[in-house]
Amino acid sequence: MAKKPDAKPGDAAAAAAEAAKPKSKKVPWIAGIVIACATGAMLATAALPKQVEPTPMLDGPFVAALAKESVQVNLAGENGKRYLVLGLNAEYFAYDQLYTTTRLGGGEDGHGGVSLPDPLYTAMLKDTLLRIAGGKTREQVEDPVQMEAFLMEIRAAIEPLLFPLSVGDSHALQSPDSHSGLRVGESVMDSTLRGLLHDHFVELDVAKKTVRLDEGSVTTFRGDERDLRVVGPDGGVVFLNVTALEPEFVGKVPIGVAGRVRRIYREQVLVQ
Repeated sequence: MAKKPDAKPGDAAAAAAEAAKPKSKKVPWIAGIVIACATGAMLATAALPKQVEPTPMLDGPFVAALAKESVQVNLAGENGKRYLVLGLNAEYFAYDQLYTTTRLGGGEDGHGGVSLPDPLYTAMLKDTLLRIAGGKTREQVEDPVQMEAFLMEIRAAIEPLLFPLSVGDSHALQSPDSHSGLRVGESVMDSTLRGLLHDHFVELDVAKKTVRLDEGSVTTFRGDERDLRVVGPDGGVVFLNVTALEPEFVGKVPIGVAGRVRRIYREQVLVQ
């Protein structure tokens, strides 16, 4: 049997030196990589731009009857013996069709039935049509060219009735914005602001009792005003009801019109 070589004195010294070397600390090294990755991810996330809520846009076009029933109007001239029966449809754009169904009726009433037209809108519509059509003669409403001008005149007069000034998410003149409690004032139809709802805002601080329209001057209020007049930077005027505001509300509330009427179409035109 071959004899194993004797261990050399230097071999024992080398083994002792190797045992004395510090061991590699793999766990802290891995943890460092994890921390570095996490820090990098946090910095990358922080560097990303904040997502901005998209501005709501008008939808459409939609078409709806201006009234559930035709309107009868006595024409000018001929001793008032002639009258006009009008049934009209409107082509319009809106942020939400729910707003127009609230005004015109025909939507769901929340109890399984069909909603009725807003009585205030119906009264203003009939009054406007009586005023405009009552000044026309039979010849004017039967002439195709003059009829087009007549319909354009109706469109300009009807748009503020169908889309009056509104605030926030309110779908009716009588309803407040659900977040702030802000409502349009009693003289809302005298408001001159006709910009779109999400292009303008009311900045409101209920605790400080201050309000301003867009970047206009600050207006103070007591809290019992049903018809507070507020003027914007370009002279536009709005009237606000501040009697039922949320006590801690601070922020901006959209204000403006919720749609546009593009054109009026004839459903029925009868001269008798």
